[in-house]
Amino acid sequence: MNIRLSPHAIRCRVSRAELDRLLSGRALALEVPLPRNHVFRTSVWPGALGGWQLESDPTGIWITIPKAQLQALADSLPSREGIEKEFDVEEGVVTVSFEVDVRDGRR
Repeated sequence: MNIRLSPHAIRCRVSRAELDRLLSGRALALEVPLPRNHVFRTSVWPGALGGWQLESDPTGIWITIPKAQLQALADSLPSREGIEKEFDVEEGVVTVSFEVDVRDGRR
């Protein structure tokens, strides 16, 4: 999983194998080690019920994406189009996008 943070946006890009892992009901995590034995963790979870969720604290970011939307994305492959959701935050809006690296199998 590759995570890109920019002003008002979080982009998650995964391989086809990682998408399959989400579709099987398991989460993905990316951990970045930091000084003083700290870790910043980004987790993506498949949600069985409800909509998208975005949670955070100083130790990480947790994103939940409805499994039905993950399955629809898988069914649309090898499209370069991903899925996204906007979340209201104090400073405006943050957009979370989720994509599958369609070049993944051709490297």
